[in-house]
Amino acid sequence: MNADLLVRGREMLRRGRWRQARVEFAAALAAAEGPLARANAAEGLAGAAWWMDDGGETVARYEEAYLGYRTAGDAAGAARAAAWLGAAAVQLRGEDAVGRGWLTRAGRLLEGEDERAEHGMLELFAGMAAARRGALREAADRARRAVAVARRVGSPDLEVQGMAVAGMALVGQGLVEDGMRLLDEAATAALAGELDDVGAVWVPSCHLVQGCEQVRDWERARQWCTRTMEFCRRLDLGSPYQRCRTHYGTVLLWQGEWAAAEGELTAAATALEGRDVFAAQAWARLGELRRRQGRPVEAAELFRRARPARAARVGLAELRFDEGDRDGAYELARRLLAEIGADECLERAPVLELMARAGRDVRAAGELGALAERIGTDALRASASWAGGTARESCTELQRAAGLFEQAGDRYGAARVRLDLAEALHAAGERVAAAEEADTARAVLGDLGARDGRPRTAVAHPAGPAAAEGLTGRQLEVIRLVALGLTTRETAERLRVSEHTVKRHIANILARLGQPSRAAAVAWASRAGLL
Repeated sequence: MNADLLVRGREMLRRGRWRQARVEFAAALAAAEGPLARANAAEGLAGAAWWMDDGGETVARYEEAYLGYRTAGDAAGAARAAAWLGAAAVQLRGEDAVGRGWLTRAGRLLEGEDERAEHGMLELFAGMAAARRGALREAADRARRAVAVARRVGSPDLEVQGMAVAGMALVGQGLVEDGMRLLDEAATAALAGELDDVGAVWVPSCHLVQGCEQVRDWERARQWCTRTMEFCRRLDLGSPYQRCRTHYGTVLLWQGEWAAAEGELTAAATALEGRDVFAAQAWARLGELRRRQGRPVEAAELFRRARPARAARVGLAELRFDEGDRDGAYELARRLLAEIGADECLERAPVLELMARAGRDVRAAGELGALAERIGTDALRASASWAGGTARESCTELQRAAGLFEQAGDRYGAARVRLDLAEALHAAGERVAAAEEADTARAVLGDLGARDGRPRTAVAHPAGPAAAEGLTGRQLEVIRLVALGLTTRETAERLRVSEHTVKRHIANILARLGQPSRAAAVAWASRAGLL
């Protein structure tokens, strides 16, 4: 009877029927006699819990399986359970040290054992852990070893997953052609139904879309997202589907489909609450959407919620820049760049862009430009041209950036660049051209749904009294609250910032407008029609 329950449970796991598998394995565990029987049932129950986002049950049952296999003298079984415990520590809880401990223990248990799939599984999980901490060369090497083992022992599932991890690690190092070739092949095999275990689909499919996201190949990402999500919906794949929704939502965000992006990201973040590492990515992307919409308070809260994710830290720095605090934004970006590993060249791209824009850092712009030329996607080249145009105050580079963003399908990026171009043209005395660029940008931003038709960054106003002195969105908020008679403290409370920040904004407003007092600045804003 217990053997029948195990067979049915494993078949349900293989087919992606997690709930049914959990029922079968729970019954098998209740009926099990002896440590080996209990270990088999506990391992199956842990596998079902993994896919159902029950982290507590996953860890508890794998620990039970580990002890049962050890008691029964089954070294391979104990190593398998230990490897999964290592993966759970890293992927579910972000506990890298705990994960390394379990993976090391799994390796020790496999010493002296004939080569088997568990050896490849250990290399795969160790590669994933290495990738998470930024050791991409190690990740690629371990993943390749997993592929070699898989081919020798005849495990297509392990082979395809190893190819995907290796491909992602190569892409992250900037070896895009080799990495994407592996990712395309792995995802094709997975979605074509070549794998024995349907749960193995999530590694190649999600890694492929993540790779597209890193190189900013949005059209390629959209195509794969569509295929992957259709597959996941059809089989009710739980967390893999939710992770794909995060990536899909990011693609929609960059391509300007904000309403659809919000739906995907909100659903993903909510469903992934049991997996903090993955949920943080969804919250960070949702925060970026709020920032683009001109909703800084909500964006800041979402970024803080997603603080472990680098995208959230970049977002917080971007918010500082939006508020006019260029020095603060640059310093946050500089500190983040110092933490990014030498292997992770694509992780440096958004940080380098911000450093160039906020600090007019020509060196950062140069590094980003070299990386963009090596990668070659329109979106990354656009980012590099924006950074270079800002750092070097070049209208030609900014014009090129706007065209590349449009070519890549990033309407928001193109509009943001056109606002910077409008300011640069106005400073050069080309007022008609500046007005045309600003009008084009505002029309796009209004269509996208950015509040007041513009982002909360410096905006040129070439057509009216504000033409000579553009104010940031946050500065406009401050001057409007001052006009209502609010004190510095009341303004700070309303905006949820410090009094020091408000005083800095007011000082910047007075300097920007050339006005001697708050009253004079309010009078100027009133004449300009900004109140």
